[in-house]
Amino acid sequence: MASSTFNIYNASAGSGKTFTLVKDYLKIILSSNEFLPHRHVLAITFTNKAVDEMKTRIIDALKDFASANILDQPNDLFCQVVDELKSSPQAVHIKSKNLLNKVLHNYAAFDISTIDKFNQRIIRAFAFDLRLPLNFEVELDTDHLLHKAVSRLLSKVGKDKTLTKTLVEFALSKADNDKSWNIALDLVKTAKLLVKETELKILQDFAKHSLTDFETLKKSLTKKIKDAETQIINLSKQVLDLILFNGIEFSDFIRGSLPKHFSALSCKKFDISFNAQWQKSIDSSTLYTQKTSPETANIIDRIRPELIQAFKVTKTTVYRLRFLKNIRKNSTPLSVLSLINKELLAIKEEDNLLLISEFNAIISREIKNQPAPFIYERIGEKFNHFFIDEFQDTSELQWENLVPLVTNTLASANGSAMLVGDAKQAIYRWRGGRAEQFIELYNNDNSLPFKSNTGYLETNYRSCREIVNFNNNFFKHLSSFVFSNETYKLLYQTPPQLEFNPKSGYVNISFLKFEKGENRSQLYANKVLKIIKGYIASDSATRLNDICVIVRKKAEGVSVANLLSQHNIDIISSETLLVYKSPQVKFVIAFLEYLNEPSNVKAKLEVINYIVSIRNVQNPHTFRSETLSLGVGDFFKRLKEIGFYFSSRVAHKLSLYEIVEYIISSFELSTESNAYVQFFLDFVLEFTQKPTTSVRQFLDHFNQKKESLSIVTPKGINAVQIITIHKSKGLEFPVVIFPYAELDIYRELDPKQWLSLDDSFAPFSQFLLSFNKDFEDYSPESNSVYNDHQSKLELDNINLFYVALTRAVEQLYIVGNASVSKKVGENTKTYSGLLINYLKSLGVWDASKFEYEYGFLEKVDNPKPPRYPTEIQTEFISTPKSKLNVSMATSAGYLWDSSQKEAIEKGNLVHLLLSRIFTKSDIENTFNHFTNTGAISSEQKNTLLQSVKDIVNHPDLSLYYTSEVTIYNEKEIITSNGKIIIPDRLVVFEDHTSVIIDYKTGVFNDKHKLQLMNYAKVIEEMGYKVTKKLLVYTNSNLQVKEC
Repeated sequence: MASSTFNIYNASAGSGKTFTLVKDYLKIILSSNEFLPHRHVLAITFTNKAVDEMKTRIIDALKDFASANILDQPNDLFCQVVDELKSSPQAVHIKSKNLLNKVLHNYAAFDISTIDKFNQRIIRAFAFDLRLPLNFEVELDTDHLLHKAVSRLLSKVGKDKTLTKTLVEFALSKADNDKSWNIALDLVKTAKLLVKETELKILQDFAKHSLTDFETLKKSLTKKIKDAETQIINLSKQVLDLILFNGIEFSDFIRGSLPKHFSALSCKKFDISFNAQWQKSIDSSTLYTQKTSPETANIIDRIRPELIQAFKVTKTTVYRLRFLKNIRKNSTPLSVLSLINKELLAIKEEDNLLLISEFNAIISREIKNQPAPFIYERIGEKFNHFFIDEFQDTSELQWENLVPLVTNTLASANGSAMLVGDAKQAIYRWRGGRAEQFIELYNNDNSLPFKSNTGYLETNYRSCREIVNFNNNFFKHLSSFVFSNETYKLLYQTPPQLEFNPKSGYVNISFLKFEKGENRSQLYANKVLKIIKGYIASDSATRLNDICVIVRKKAEGVSVANLLSQHNIDIISSETLLVYKSPQVKFVIAFLEYLNEPSNVKAKLEVINYIVSIRNVQNPHTFRSETLSLGVGDFFKRLKEIGFYFSSRVAHKLSLYEIVEYIISSFELSTESNAYVQFFLDFVLEFTQKPTTSVRQFLDHFNQKKESLSIVTPKGINAVQIITIHKSKGLEFPVVIFPYAELDIYRELDPKQWLSLDDSFAPFSQFLLSFNKDFEDYSPESNSVYNDHQSKLELDNINLFYVALTRAVEQLYIVGNASVSKKVGENTKTYSGLLINYLKSLGVWDASKFEYEYGFLEKVDNPKPPRYPTEIQTEFISTPKSKLNVSMATSAGYLWDSSQKEAIEKGNLVHLLLSRIFTKSDIENTFNHFTNTGAISSEQKNTLLQSVKDIVNHPDLSLYYTSEVTIYNEKEIITSNGKIIIPDRLVVFEDHTSVIIDYKTGVFNDKHKLQLMNYAKVIEEMGYKVTKKLLVYTNSNLQVKEC
């Protein structure tokens, strides 16, 4: 019996990890004797794009293996599979033909999935056990919900006294610190903790604390802060008095530093620095100058112990003071965290939502500890083989949730698991990914009940020789001094990657020298433009889509994109493809704003400006001023005069989606294909699936989402790509340009860090603080936290650098900052400083030289033609409702133009309406609902309304449509022999007597009477006396017949 295998591959950039995954997947399904072997294999990866690539690669490989010429012209993958399976080419060929057919005909069982999709599958299988609605929706837009939850909480200000007091004090404190009094942004930032799985355990404890607990904490902090300030001031004054008493002048001390230090503290300047050299060496260095007289020097030496002791006490107390103020500063946002969470829970319950960020926590809490066979039974599959790609991006909870399934698989015969990752490409720590998790597994440093076989994919199949060598040498060099953590250092000291690509390749490192006041961003963009122009001029066959500009920040990409566009160079970037930047979309948004609020002058002016830009309007300035002052009716009349026919009265009767279509059609925004408008329409349609879809709600939603809404471009477009490092991961490009290479690896934007508190802060055991350099000196524990935080910054930002520089196939251009300090040299905290340091280590750095080259330029290889060419859509796909030459019969009642069926169809509609009417007061709402949903037209409403009123007001029936009786409309009743009856209307009185009413069309029939008799028998068996059995014939002449 074959044993199970657990393989872990360390796969550096370009080392063929997808090839390895595909090969092992093919080996498993080709060697299996199962009828549908792919049903028992689960491959998990990080993105939908990676899923698509892996599926495509496997299907393409099977197609190649199944083709007739594979035996004569075998490719590398086929040869390796045949060799490792120890099979014959003929056997693999035949099996591949068979498998290809099975996979394509059972594609739903082809389980290659993102981790989130697999988690959703598990949760849906356990929805009943988790008490979740079976039809719950997955909400991807967590930011939208958090904003909504914070808005709901803020709406309670003025109603809840404690909450109001807390938030008003917070707003005032922000205003006192010259910051915006608007606290919503701060609350949303803090609320993001609620959707971070790394914070779940801490937040569970934090949820126990009430606003009262926080108010008590603030009072305690205020007292402690005051006591600490008093202690610092008093001790500082004592030191100054001591110096004065002994007749010592400030000038007797080196630079007067020590007395100036205590003087500043005595004046409440608590933001004083403790980084000066004299402060660091106060125990060992002299305090006085060489010019100080021997008598004064002796006095200073005599009081030196008191001075040093006072310095150390004040230093400790100052950091204690900063620590206390840090807690107080962060207490208000944290104090309302549980309240925001309550609002979030209410929103999710109301809208039937489940956040995608909750999946891992739910599985961990409710499902993970279930027996693996039970989980498999629920999801309907039993997996014998697991593949996990990009493992370094897998979070702790995700892996913990998979461990029981993987363990179960490895405990059985012939099971296998394969993990592929690269800790050097772990750049998603902010999303829960942990490079350390992969490192521990790869080193077998974990508590799992099984050992792994490890492998290192050592060959780089992507990049040319010089690029591979540069990256090998550069990152090995910087690893020797950048990392404070020894484990991280070893990552970059692994054996160098081997070369595979025979071409030389080219690396260009250039530096820009900036003068004071120069626009640095613009100079970087100019350098990118120069490189691109040089590349285009190098060969007539060059293609723009060979080039990718990789940036760290979106703003950098915008600068480059704007300059390239100005020089008529086609580009593709998420920033330049933002939907809201389209003039047509801007117009639609402005028009909706105006429709929603006609007094909105800004929106109205935007509408007018767009119209002026597309119409040859005489005297545009006069047109603007005259039109701007018009009322709604006159405004649209004026637009009609210049050829735009739009009726606000018609628009207000339409749904949101139809309004947008009406605007697009009326103002001729898309006479031909327009990707921006098409995507915008899709976005509108998606929004209309939500429970509430008013114009105002849509506008708010769009304004919140607009920075991330960009159109998707097809492959093969001949344009320069501009993307961020995070989006470039997993991709490769013939030519890569990486400008703005001066990132400070320790710089963060408003970082936060949890820190344990001592018993004096009970009931709080931990608190989220603003992370800064003070953490080094708060306490020994905070010092350890500080060092760990900094070491992770080192790894994460060097990893970003590594990802950026390993995307290039043939040419790599790096552009940095030439700045070198005369005193301390290059700044090795920045990418540019690291590059300069590397060049210095090679002995080639020259401060007057700004460009360094390795290798030589060669013609870039032509790309393979796509197997499935992109089809360009030339027509705009949308037709407004008014132009549709279609009549949709949503109900049989629309067939009234057929005289033969008129009575029957009308009767059916009356029957349907009456099933929703319990008392006379329900009539209006029922008809409004049927009209709004299109079940009946406005014209039909009047006829049907009269028919219904005739029935409910009939003297023999009116009592049975009042609130004095209990009504059951079309309720299923199970008979004693298991059959089901459904009376149209059952009326029950308090004395347990009842009346049965059944609606019919046509003429009286004995079958109708027999049916009522049967109903009565069943109801009387249930203990109700049936006093009347009524047949109501809903013809043009209403008839009521008692049986």
